[in-house]
Amino acid sequence: MATVGQVKPVDLQDAERLIQELQDKLRWERRILKTIVDNLPMAVYAKDLEGRKTLANKVDLENMGYTREEDVLGKTDFDMFPRHIAEGFWQDDARVLKYGEAIIDREELLSESDGEERWLRTSKLPLRDEEGKIVGLVGFGQDISLEKKLAKEHAQAEERIREQQETVEKMIADLAAIPEKVGKLVNGISYIAKQTKMVSINAAIEAARVGEMGRGFEVVAQEVGQLSDRSSEAATQVRDAIQEVETLVKRIMEAWEESKTVTAAVVVR
Repeated sequence: MATVGQVKPVDLQDAERLIQELQDKLRWERRILKTIVDNLPMAVYAKDLEGRKTLANKVDLENMGYTREEDVLGKTDFDMFPRHIAEGFWQDDARVLKYGEAIIDREELLSESDGEERWLRTSKLPLRDEEGKIVGLVGFGQDISLEKKLAKEHAQAEERIREQQETVEKMIADLAAIPEKVGKLVNGISYIAKQTKMVSINAAIEAARVGEMGRGFEVVAQEVGQLSDRSSEAATQVRDAIQEVETLVKRIMEAWEESKTVTAAVVVR
């Protein structure tokens, strides 16, 4: 029987059983945590103060081209990525590890292979111990490769549309200038027709004045008069055609401006 002041002896078997239960509980909790972390749809990892991996979930392993966590634990980014990419990772890691500065939603180029780029949107947070001292970092990365690819294709499509718009606008401007050029030509034809008409009238007068001897003049005057009339009719027809072209050009320009507005709205979406 224990007396006052005496320490009750600890049963060794009870102690061992308690330790075993705690270890089992800890392993179970770690297994649950590992299962949760491995099935997150993003990369989750941890690094120590030297930038060595201390945790990597399945997505993070896939991003690095590995299948087993033990193959990356203890390695730095310089062991697993091209130097120019690893240096970019380390610059951000150093800010977190040295100054405790969180990095949120940083876009990082993960790899370049076969002309395809892989991008991550990454956040990194300092990992502290019970005393608040920085002992490492925790990182999260979301694959945004498709998003970046679509954005690039979107920008290229915008550029192609802009170039096509400039080409069509130049064509419309050239088309709009045609009626003016043809109009000047028609004015010249009209002037010639008027002058020809005057020549015809003068020839008819001269034929009447000289009588029988002027019959040749009369025939010429008639032919010249008919030519003048046909020229005037042709000029009128061309003017009508020009007016139709001008109306068509105006409609084309209005339709083009409307299509640009619609295209701009689609591109913004």
